[in-house]
Amino acid sequence: MTPDAFHASQMSFLYVTVPDMETARVIAAGAIREKLAACANVLPQMTAIYEWDGDVEEENELIVILKTSQATAPALAQWVEQHHPYEVPCVLEIPLGRGNHDYVSWLQKQLGSKSRLM
Repeated sequence: MTPDAFHASQMSFLYVTVPDMETARVIAAGAIREKLAACANVLPQMTAIYEWDGDVEEENELIVILKTSQATAPALAQWVEQHHPYEVPCVLEIPLGRGNHDYVSWLQKQLGSKSRLM
């Protein structure tokens, strides 16, 4: 890859935790069908330790990383919250700086007219 093929984009990841693979698939496939995410990665089980209602809780969770544009991220976050089983889901945007041109172009194509990534 030449240096000029790796340049700035307006791409983001949404980092979402879910309780199980069924929920991960619903979130990932639904976001892609709605053209709010171009691609999703599901990372296997991890342990979440957090305080809830005064008690320290420990749960198994999975991570869903949704690839989208910064312009589309707010709509995607809202869609995830509407389809997520948790009372307070973890939905965090991670803005990305650069990407290889061909991949970013593919992401843009997948999102259609909802997004401008570069």
